[in-house]
Amino acid sequence: MTLATQSVLLGLDDSKISALTADTSSALTYAASIDVPGIQNISLQSNYQQKSLYADEKVRDYYAQFDSVSWVINNAQVSLNVLTILEGGSITSSGTSPNQVNTYTLSNSSIPQYFKLEGKVNYSSSTVGDFHMVLYKCKVGKLQVLYKCQNYAVVSATGLAIATVNNGKIRDDIINQTAVNIQ
Repeated sequence: MTLATQSVLLGLDDSKISALTADTSSALTYAASIDVPGIQNISLQSNYQQKSLYADEKVRDYYAQFDSVSWVINNAQVSLNVLTILEGGSITSSGTSPNQVNTYTLSNSSIPQYFKLEGKVNYSSSTVGDFHMVLYKCKVGKLQVLYKCQNYAVVSATGLAIATVNNGKIRDDIINQTAVNIQ
């Protein structure tokens, strides 16, 4: 039986980011993936360069070329390791258990890193194992940590995914016949 090219999707189950370590014409490599804990949603919007040709006070032609992907993620747990990739800060540890302290520091010299973002949906249909969405070269444009009275903190990040130098890829949407964990 041929694998489906469409499926109903339900429930974002997992998300990981991996810092981009090399993007050249001969190599595309990433550091080990880090779990984005408590992932709530990943939202994608395709962006296009657009031009309209006007003549005789009418649109005579319309040009659109794919450019990049704007993304938004929301997760319900604060991970210092994820923040270091998203914002470029640093983590320091001090003390010993039970008095150990981990401190994330963001300074004016912190620079967000490029990273790969992958999300996984487990439930699709009876003929499909799972669905993965991969953005290969992302960078944060805005990050918000919302601390709320009598509610959970939520981390929200937005940014842009652009083409890799190595192979020009921006995004893959993958349907697996057998479920595959994010590496």
